[in-house]
Amino acid sequence: MRVLITNDDGPLSDQFSPYIRPFIQHIKRNYPEWKITVCVPHVQKSWVGKAHLAGKNLTAQFIYSKVDAEDNTFWGPFIQPQIRSENSKLPYVLNAEIPKDTIEWILIDGTPASCANIGLHLLSNEPFDLVLSGPNVGRNTSAAYITSSGTVGGAMESVITGNTKAIAISWAYFNGLKNVSPLLMEKASKRSLDVIKHLVKNWDPKTDLYSINIPLVESLSDDTKVYYAPIWENRWIPIFNGPHINLENSFAEIEDGNESSSISFNWAPKFGAHKDSIHYMDEYKDRTVLTDAEVIESEMISVTPMKATFKGVNHLLGELKLTEEENNLSKTNNLIVVSIDPMEYIYKPLTHALKKYLPQVEIVSNLPEFDNGGCEKEMKVFHYGDYEQLDMDKLMELPNNYFTNSYIYRKALIRKHFLSHTIQTYTAKNPESILKKAYLESFTIDLDYAEFLDDALDENWELRQELENESQDKWWIVKPSMSDKGQGIRVFKTIEDLQAIFDSFDDEDSEAEESGNDDDADDVNGEFMDNNKVNISQLRHFIIQEYLTNPLLLASMDNRKFHIRCYVVCRGDLQVFVYDRMLALFAAKPFVPLDPYAYSVTDLKDLECHLTNTCLQSKKKDKDSSVLEFDSIEEIPNERKSNIKEQIHSITNDVFLAAVNVNRLNFQPLPNAFETYGVDFLIDSNYEVKLLEINAFPDFKQTGKDLKNLIDELFDDTVKYCVTPIFNENRNKTDDETDPNFVKVIDYTSNGW
Repeated sequence: MRVLITNDDGPLSDQFSPYIRPFIQHIKRNYPEWKITVCVPHVQKSWVGKAHLAGKNLTAQFIYSKVDAEDNTFWGPFIQPQIRSENSKLPYVLNAEIPKDTIEWILIDGTPASCANIGLHLLSNEPFDLVLSGPNVGRNTSAAYITSSGTVGGAMESVITGNTKAIAISWAYFNGLKNVSPLLMEKASKRSLDVIKHLVKNWDPKTDLYSINIPLVESLSDDTKVYYAPIWENRWIPIFNGPHINLENSFAEIEDGNESSSISFNWAPKFGAHKDSIHYMDEYKDRTVLTDAEVIESEMISVTPMKATFKGVNHLLGELKLTEEENNLSKTNNLIVVSIDPMEYIYKPLTHALKKYLPQVEIVSNLPEFDNGGCEKEMKVFHYGDYEQLDMDKLMELPNNYFTNSYIYRKALIRKHFLSHTIQTYTAKNPESILKKAYLESFTIDLDYAEFLDDALDENWELRQELENESQDKWWIVKPSMSDKGQGIRVFKTIEDLQAIFDSFDDEDSEAEESGNDDDADDVNGEFMDNNKVNISQLRHFIIQEYLTNPLLLASMDNRKFHIRCYVVCRGDLQVFVYDRMLALFAAKPFVPLDPYAYSVTDLKDLECHLTNTCLQSKKKDKDSSVLEFDSIEEIPNERKSNIKEQIHSITNDVFLAAVNVNRLNFQPLPNAFETYGVDFLIDSNYEVKLLEINAFPDFKQTGKDLKNLIDELFDDTVKYCVTPIFNENRNKTDDETDPNFVKVIDYTSNGW
């Protein structure tokens, strides 16, 4: 491997550059197969970033040091190379006084970036595989240091000018003690090369360069932990002091030698006077990952993957129109109302996205009084709240002024018996639809009291025939149509089983009334909570669906059954987006195949391994292992994941088209609203996707703290593509492409003729 080494501290020096000689000597001793070229500034050039000295012609000098030297003595400097170097473009003379195995140092009177540029293009006939910049004397952590660092600047120049992999190395000393023992420098060299070898072998394709920081502490060893760490976005105070007034003659012109008799500002950085940037405080205050500065202060090794660019602000794109209308945008009466509780799980992701994309629109918590007559024509109000908090009258009467996060009528999707009817009607007319195989056989029954089950089955003779057909090895699941969070769900096989289930609901309800305690039936150990009891007479509508007996099981998750929670966003009338960062929610216990001789339809312990709703798992139990991001499951191959997502896209497309075409009365998308649904899917052992149900106002908090970024991105996309166009109609025309995780599956005009 051909390696170019540069730095910003200059050649070997006790005062300015004490680390580079031991580092290069370690490479020479331990990696003799590496072909090394050393090209560094002729003097210290710290704090110059990626600068070049524009207009200055640079010259080279050459010095030589022993491979086994124990100090920083050298031969030279010379005006040209004194030994022959393989593949060098430079002329040389043979100096008999200099051994052939010495280290050649090419000194350029320029910056680290200039050294990298010259080294990559003008010194060798062979291309370099890697550029190492450093080791820097001191750490390069945080935005304030890295943006000024000549060490990082040299590495960045290597990427920009030569498209060559580069790693910046910095050795962080502590308590102002930069001169450390040779033994510690040897340990730092070894650990640096351990990290470098790993990064080169496992180079991330999205990374241009790495910045690594090694702590110079006595505890440094092979066991010192290494962490990927983001840059601490910090700010600091002025790094100069003054002005210092040294005026002898206020009218004197500047001549050589009298600059000291001037107004001066002295270099005086206060390295401890840092604070978080406003962006860091806003975006990362809830983070759990340590920054580069925190890792090195903890005496561990930090590795920061970087792009060779200044970080752009992605939400500001396209033409900037300085029109009067745009300039006066902040002067309008537009308003955002967020009426949900500030303590809710989604409050911060929502308001952060609103402030990010609509900083000029005021956010309030209460909807002001206004009506069609008193509303200014150009005034727009976006209201995000619970369904009961939204003003449905205004939603219908003021389609150009009042916008909400919910439609009014959507029972065709969110009520289980309506959804079943919608799909059955649609597939009867469209037998080629994916819903034909993606929605399990389902029946609906209406039941007021358990003793009337036989009458209800008489009215649904097809269901009775299925349940009485003993030749079929089918199991069934019964769900209340209007319940959520797993309430009232049971698995059964026969009519007798179903009768026992409904009888148990009535018995539990009667016992609760007599005792005055609704929690009597809860599991005493708190492992599985039956807070999902139901009152039959209050719910009445039930769906009975074929139970999937061959779910996909993963050995890495103890063969626990799981379902996928996918967030789907509908905008206006009608665009539908699927958010591809999906969740996998696992049952509490490993899956046990159903056995009619062992399974009890009324014993909740038997049900525990079949229900994947985390709301049914006790608060006493750690739920972290029950919720994962779907893409993080390594046991499912990537091609399988892609196919599963494609099936979900197709199912989502067809089910929303079904609702808007065959059940328009019960699904009425409005142009001045959008809505987010939680759509649940099962996967069978053949990787076929099955639609379970669609939930309005889904329970986002089941995502948990560790995966909060998934919800943050969802609300960022939702605000960007569904809320921002309300106040800026140009976004409707220009933003045809969405985030790769926010996939448009429907763009449909439901009222078109």
